[in-house]
Amino acid sequence: APGRLLRQVVETPSPLVGFGRRFARYGIAPEEMGRRLLRHSDAQAVLVTSGMSYWYPGVQWTIAMIKELLSDRPVVLGGTYATLWPSHAARHSGADLVLSGPLEQVGNALADFLRMPREPIRPPRPWYELGLWDGVAYGAVVTGRGCVFRCSYCASRLLHGPYSPRPIPAVIRELEALNHLGVTDVAFYDDALLVDFPTRLRPILEALERKGLGFRFHTPNGLHARLITPEVARWMARSGFATIRMSLETVDRGRQRKTGGKVSNSHCVEAVANLLSAGLPAANIGIYLLMGLPGQTPEEVARGIEFVASQGVAPYLAEFSPIPGTADWERLLGEGRVSWDMDPLLTNNTVFFRYNWGYSEEEIEGLIQMAIDVRAKLKRSLEER
Repeated sequence: APGRLLRQVVETPSPLVGFGRRFARYGIAPEEMGRRLLRHSDAQAVLVTSGMSYWYPGVQWTIAMIKELLSDRPVVLGGTYATLWPSHAARHSGADLVLSGPLEQVGNALADFLRMPREPIRPPRPWYELGLWDGVAYGAVVTGRGCVFRCSYCASRLLHGPYSPRPIPAVIRELEALNHLGVTDVAFYDDALLVDFPTRLRPILEALERKGLGFRFHTPNGLHARLITPEVARWMARSGFATIRMSLETVDRGRQRKTGGKVSNSHCVEAVANLLSAGLPAANIGIYLLMGLPGQTPEEVARGIEFVASQGVAPYLAEFSPIPGTADWERLLGEGRVSWDMDPLLTNNTVFFRYNWGYSEEEIEGLIQMAIDVRAKLKRSLEER
């Protein structure tokens, strides 16, 4: 269910000893994971995915437990960590095979490793027909992979390849299936949800309206503000978008251009105005700002918070993390601030900018509290209306 994940404090890895924070494992309890694994003791192989690279100790722990309980089964690792740090994953994960990139690109290698035919032995079935749903009232949908922009800090193209929309009928069928399962809240996990809106998202929303299917939609990944036109905003209001997040990252115009030019301050001003004019509540709208971009000062972050507050919507801070293969990584590599043999733990968004940019704890906590105070003030003002 939504809410706080189970948290268990564990031994701090050596690279983070002295950092001043406790290290914890989040998610399923070891005992429950063991029970679930043993229910599938007849499995021929175990496929493990991975999230953020700086969470790799969780991958190690998971694979170690699989090896302990299902000792003779091969373990294959894929996902984000395996794609961005393949050599590190091959050396340290414990997997028998590490695959980098989307499944479409590595399917033959997986089939060969498992001694299976390369060609499908039966027509593929969508996930929602496999009996995997666990009864929760929320779900996630992706209408397309990749992104049309090339931001200096982003790994979207490295993980997903070029921008590639899914067929519209397939997305509609998936949403119909979710509705049938009782799902009421859907988060779009696209990196470029609003690109080609008239021929992509709008037909999906139109189909849902015709079929009488309603959801509360959420956009946690951050929308491109420049694409929120009056028409887009009207459709979002009409279709039940309940959580709207846009990505601004910084208000510094020079840094906006340097990081890819996907957004400007004026784009955000126009987007917020369009959303409010369409009738969407200000309480539903938030703007992401990055803290700790290369060369960024605490004062720049504070200006960003003030700018978002001036638009009457909520600021949300996220810390910069260097990602291998991105333009920012190459720049930092040249400066000697990162290296391919560094421990990925040191790229953790909580850790990296504290070690590298000289922000004091007082400055960091001050910025975090500043954003919290703006959100609280906005909430009070909206409640008083």
